[in-house]
Amino acid sequence: MRSHRPIVPSDPARINVSGESSSATPSGSGSGNGSGNTGSTSGGRWGSGESVTSHEAPKKRRAPGAVAAIACIECRKARQKCDGTSPHACTRCQTRRLECRYEPHTKTRKELLLQEIANLKRDNTRLKTINKEVVSDASDLREQHQGLQDLHDWQQIILDILGRNGHDRDIIKKLRAGENAKSIARWLCQQQPISSQLHIVPPDERGLLDIVGAFEHHYRREDGLGLDKRSDTMRLRWTQVTASQTLLGHLFDLYFTWVHPVHMLFSEIDFKESFRTNNDQYCSPALVNAICAMACHLVDASDLDEEVDVDTLAQAFMNQARHEVLPHNYSSLTSVQALAVMYLADLSSGRARSATGYLRASVEFLKAAEIDGQSAAAREISLWGIQTLNTSSTGITYQKLYAPELPHMARFLHADIQGDQAVWRFYRTIGDQRALPVRPSYAIMTACHQAALFRIIHASLNLYCGLRGVATAEAILTTYRRYLDWEHDLPPILKNVDVASQPVPHVLFLHVQYHAAIVQHLTPLLQTGFFEGQNLLELRRLVIQHAQSGVEILEQYRRLYSTRYLMPLLSFCIVHLGDALIRYSPEEPPASDTVEFSLGLLQQASVGFPICGPLQELFKRTAMECKTKMPPNIDEITGPLGSYGVDDILDACTRLDYKQPTDQSIRHIDENIATEWPNQWQDIVNNPLRPESPQSTRRTKSSSTSSSGSGDPNMRIASLLNS
Repeated sequence: MRSHRPIVPSDPARINVSGESSSATPSGSGSGNGSGNTGSTSGGRWGSGESVTSHEAPKKRRAPGAVAAIACIECRKARQKCDGTSPHACTRCQTRRLECRYEPHTKTRKELLLQEIANLKRDNTRLKTINKEVVSDASDLREQHQGLQDLHDWQQIILDILGRNGHDRDIIKKLRAGENAKSIARWLCQQQPISSQLHIVPPDERGLLDIVGAFEHHYRREDGLGLDKRSDTMRLRWTQVTASQTLLGHLFDLYFTWVHPVHMLFSEIDFKESFRTNNDQYCSPALVNAICAMACHLVDASDLDEEVDVDTLAQAFMNQARHEVLPHNYSSLTSVQALAVMYLADLSSGRARSATGYLRASVEFLKAAEIDGQSAAAREISLWGIQTLNTSSTGITYQKLYAPELPHMARFLHADIQGDQAVWRFYRTIGDQRALPVRPSYAIMTACHQAALFRIIHASLNLYCGLRGVATAEAILTTYRRYLDWEHDLPPILKNVDVASQPVPHVLFLHVQYHAAIVQHLTPLLQTGFFEGQNLLELRRLVIQHAQSGVEILEQYRRLYSTRYLMPLLSFCIVHLGDALIRYSPEEPPASDTVEFSLGLLQQASVGFPICGPLQELFKRTAMECKTKMPPNIDEITGPLGSYGVDDILDACTRLDYKQPTDQSIRHIDENIATEWPNQWQDIVNNPLRPESPQSTRRTKSSSTSSSGSGDPNMRIASLLNS
């Protein structure tokens, strides 16, 4: 038995020319060698049944004639060479009827996108320029059209009035003088009653006249006064906003009831006399309109018709006041007074940033004001009133005083405090001047002691601003002692704030300002970190004591009068006193009660004074920072937190917070103050309060009587400091 079978030799003759093997073999040939293979050879190609001629070479793939740098998507997928270029299809895609698409290289694509973005930006800039030009042209066309329409309206007014009211010669005279149609038409409108003006004034200017007409209609209905009782001379002399004596009288009564006794910036008696007699010695159009603008914040709109818009009326008076303050009369004392009242009006509207400019101008022009012709008493009232207002404004905004204090001068030497016969009544609306009882006002006496108080506040501000060097223990306690002396020197009629005696509002305000001033004077010391132990506790106790006293007087004021008529600067006293209590005495009274009380006062005052809204927002933030439990109905009282933005707060405080910037004050406090404090404090406790000055004795006879019968001064100071 053989281990290998024999190899059959190849027979070229058995391979046909077509490359196919013969289809059969002799029947016995396969059995002789034991193989069923019929003419196949070993090897891969031959074993598959295919046959080729022995001399044929293998086929090669045909390369394209030109190879593209970037292949199309289909060729890239098939890993084939591509001969196409965008946008033409390649040969391969054409043969296979495929969509030939090209995709740029990543780097190239980025460059193309950047180029496209640059082109779009350039086109956008060009379109914006074109659009701006179109808008400008359209605006010019609208202005020209409106100007022509207004000119037509004013000319039509002149034509309608010609030949009807006897002003023909005046009209012709004004035309020859070169006056335009608008000026002549306005002059003609001023000669007409309000009811006639509503029919002849163009529609876009009828709104204010509608409002004034509604006011006059309301007052005619209330008090029976008709327009025939008005003085045309007075109407044309003092204001162009209204011709109603009743309306002006109502606004004057509101101002002299609630504003003037708190901020006495001019002589009430002299002003009213000049107003009545058309004399400009103590009165001016700017001052009249400023007073009316401020008084509009005290008008109770709920008592008036629905069509009456008090805010628009206030703005109209304010606009005319601005118009009447002209460069040639800046130095007039009545203009200085008007600027001070305009500060109060703008501040009440919640525009403290613009209001500050009026006050600065008033203080600046006060130094060089022409005061010839005014009495010495009237000059004193204005000088001290404006200076006090400036100090008060600085005290709430915590800025350095704009102007230095006036030269050393006695307060109200010429004002007749004893002979002041002014009376006060709880005036709110038409008719109150006849229905309500009157009582002594003590307004000039209050203004005199207010000027003395704010002179001390002025010294305290300068002390913490570093204008008098380092604030030592002696300097701070000397100023504190001046506060105590001031309170001790008050005459009994001003010192008594008991509800049973029904003190007038401005007397209550005077005491609120006193307690708030002491709180602001001592609070920076609690933030220094220099004090500890008994000294720190005593300081904290004094701050709490004065804050509680101030809040108690505010509660008395609310019970007697409501805080609807609270002056805007006194709104800051509310937040300062409440802030001190929730920080240093959160338990007694409960901080939540303090928050609810303070926010309630501000909410009641915000009806007429929008400045109170942002103050509510800031005080709520302070309460939340101190983790005070908020009243459950807090949002119903003040609205949700975040109702006021940055501009609203700046227009209320001129800063983004009402709180005292103690970090700035601490820099000017002596680092050794805690060491010197005990000895200086003991001097205050041991030394009696100073006796009343001759000046204060001259003001009121009852003051000396009170001083002589009040007991040992040492007992009084000890009682005050340990109460």
